[in-house]
Amino acid sequence: MISANLGELFASSTRDVFRQEVRQSYKVAGEEARLAAWRAGVGWPAGVTPWQERLKTLIPRDVRMRRVHVVDLPLSEYVRWEMESYARNAKFGEEIRILPRQQAPLTLPDIDFWLFDERAVALMHYDDEGELTARELYQGDAQAYVLARDLAWQAAQPLA
Repeated sequence: MISANLGELFASSTRDVFRQEVRQSYKVAGEEARLAAWRAGVGWPAGVTPWQERLKTLIPRDVRMRRVHVVDLPLSEYVRWEMESYARNAKFGEEIRILPRQQAPLTLPDIDFWLFDERAVALMHYDDEGELTARELYQGDAQAYVLARDLAWQAAQPLA
């Protein structure tokens, strides 16, 4: 397995970055405090997240950032929390759509991935708790993931 360097892929993108998420929860370092505050009814902390900092570098370069999250119904607690995070990210220019799993095209891959300019694919591997274990640079033809992106985007509902 060849590890994908996401920083290099983001930096070299010139047109379009797409993210498909299929998990119903993730275990991401640094999110625990924000999730706990949300559970307690405390507002979002001031400041910009690392992801929003990345968006601030992509959007001014005219790189379109899109995301589709395939969700199970009813929504998990994590996805409900993430929806609020998505709304904040949208203010930085990210386009986000939600796709209920029962409406997802059957050919949609059941894996998290990034697609960079229709040329490079990073497959994201997680353990059972949702912690990232590997970022794999896909060695096959990216066209299957371009098609998956297009199908997911068409089937999904805008976040708003």
